[in-house]
Amino acid sequence: MASSTLLTDLAENFFLCSVCLDQFKDRQTVTVLHRYCRNCLKTVIQASYDGKLKCPLCKQEHVIPENGVDDFKTDFHMKSMLEFIQLQKSFGNKDLKKCVSCLKNTEVSAFCFKCRDYLCEQCYKVHVTSKMFIDHKTHILRLDNIEAKNMTLDKLTSLTEDPRCNIHGKKEAQLCCSSCGNLPVCIACTYNKHKGHDLHDVTEIAERERKLLRQELADLTKYKGKLYGLPTKIQTTTQNLNENAVQKTERLIYQHKQQAHKIKDKLSECTRERKRGLEDIRCRIRDNDRRITLNLEKELGQVREKYDKIRKTANQEYDNESEEFINKCDKTEGELFRKLGSLDANLKNLTTAKDLLVNQNEGELKQIREYCEQIIKRYENLTTTTSSILASKDDWTDAQCIPDIRAACDPLMVEMEKGFPELDFLSDFVISDITKVIRDVTLAQHDESVVDVAGIKVNVGYFTDILSRGDVKIFIIHKAYDGYLHITVFNSKGKIQRQDQIKSETGRLTCGLLSELKAVTWNYWYDIGIYDVRDGAFSRKNIRDVITSWPSDQCVSCVTTDPVKNHIIVGTNRRNVYVFTDQMNYSHMITLPAVIDASDDITVHRGSLLVCDNSRGRSYAVTMEESQSKLMYEFTKPDLDGLDWRPTSVCTDNTGFIYMLWNAAISYQRRCILVQYSQNGRQLLTTRKVAGNAYRVSTLEENGPEKLLITTKRWGELYTYDLVVT
Repeated sequence: MASSTLLTDLAENFFLCSVCLDQFKDRQTVTVLHRYCRNCLKTVIQASYDGKLKCPLCKQEHVIPENGVDDFKTDFHMKSMLEFIQLQKSFGNKDLKKCVSCLKNTEVSAFCFKCRDYLCEQCYKVHVTSKMFIDHKTHILRLDNIEAKNMTLDKLTSLTEDPRCNIHGKKEAQLCCSSCGNLPVCIACTYNKHKGHDLHDVTEIAERERKLLRQELADLTKYKGKLYGLPTKIQTTTQNLNENAVQKTERLIYQHKQQAHKIKDKLSECTRERKRGLEDIRCRIRDNDRRITLNLEKELGQVREKYDKIRKTANQEYDNESEEFINKCDKTEGELFRKLGSLDANLKNLTTAKDLLVNQNEGELKQIREYCEQIIKRYENLTTTTSSILASKDDWTDAQCIPDIRAACDPLMVEMEKGFPELDFLSDFVISDITKVIRDVTLAQHDESVVDVAGIKVNVGYFTDILSRGDVKIFIIHKAYDGYLHITVFNSKGKIQRQDQIKSETGRLTCGLLSELKAVTWNYWYDIGIYDVRDGAFSRKNIRDVITSWPSDQCVSCVTTDPVKNHIIVGTNRRNVYVFTDQMNYSHMITLPAVIDASDDITVHRGSLLVCDNSRGRSYAVTMEESQSKLMYEFTKPDLDGLDWRPTSVCTDNTGFIYMLWNAAISYQRRCILVQYSQNGRQLLTTRKVAGNAYRVSTLEENGPEKLLITTKRWGELYTYDLVVT
């Protein structure tokens, strides 16, 4: 920023418009200090449809002034540098030019910035010696000084003429009006248009602005190292993510090989046992045949018939024993082959889940990287512009440009202070061990109708939801007569922790647990809220106040949580799914594939989203990518009694098996079935008829094995099913 800064020290693209990629023409400056040609900026403004201008370089948004491009400032500092560059090119052509004094076409040797025209050698001498042109002497540039390597910013400033009054163009400006953005004004203006305004000497304002700018730059410099270190940290995080992904892939393959070898060893041992057992039976058969033959020969003809019968009876017994033994071996081998197939399927599922989690983390890292690159570009543009303006030591330039620079410093500093805490967990992800999923979960053969669960008795009203995680269980009961939702919180021993009530006109409230301390709820139409199980505090938001583009005919239909990212996921009666942070701040929207009309219930399963679409009678698994999600697979629709079954609720257990409620109507009566799917969701395992008024399905942990729990919609009955792990 020294006064000896040469024009050659500035990058060539410093003088180029980023829209037309040519040198600036009628330069205008936006509030982030990026410059554009007047016509280019006008074109960008005309393309705006929401009254906001998005800077083509840094993508920051700015409100378009009332008079459009006319209200953006002209960059006088850039104007003087571009005039010098044009002058330099003109001299470089060595063409004959008309002298402003003698009007002859000759080879010129100087340029007068006061006259704004060329001088031949003879007229140049008159110009610098005549008293008539004494005020021109300091504004004359010799041809031998035209090279940029000899020209510094302070020299260029001394050559150019001071600004003239913005109203009286022929009068030089004597004062600077702070009330009008540091505009140059003459003495006459102080008695009319600028009367009563805050007027100062330009040197005083320039010195004050320089001092304030140096303070701002010192504050920005504190974060320079942190800002430039972010790309390295992002690169390191990405490298660690890739290394962890490789390590986990190798671990899964190694575990698969180990388990496969164990099962194959058992198969080999079973085959050997089969051979030994059959050989032993055959040996005993031969021995018995020999004994019978000896007895037959001894007893001769009278007892031949007797011993034939004995032989036949003995052979039949041995045949039965052989058949039983073969069946036993076949059963053992079948079980081992089934486990081997399950092991292979689990490897495929976990590998797919791993790839999905890696892709999601890489996507978020890419967004952070692009964001950092934009901040770095804004910082470098600000420091380059600041260095150029301070080096010129031009009071008028400083008075007009420095306030804009300072205004751009504050929002830039806010962006540079961001620490990106998400980088701490994006380098790794959570995935199950392959050895912990080789098991089956089956529904018990009986169900238990419950009207008194952990102390709850329902005489009036009905359950709307029930959830469980760890030591916390939440029951929600609606009583239509008082218009309240009653919430009861229990621990694993069945002891009531607290009971609260929430005013609700619609009576439809369901929830999902963010943690053992907080639950997220939704009420029909637009409300979401967070209920604190410790003190009963309840805060809610109207989604339409957060998302301004919310369609008028759209309403909330379901809610779930992502336990990995601690996100709240809200489904609607359309294809739109909205994601919020655990503080109910809006994050982004997911658009479901076109095969889905609406989400009646959703849940997160191994990095994907399971969706029940009751209107179409289908259920799907889709990716959770921002913007447009992709269809992964469709769940097998039950084929029972020839009815048109439609999904209403979905959940998963601790081992990853999926459970879904399907309902159908027949003879004006509602029927409902519970369906169990495999861990990868592609195989229908079990179908069970349940109460026709079944409404929601969830899991429940009560001092022992996990249970499946179904809430009813009308009378408050609950049905539980034991989950048998084999």
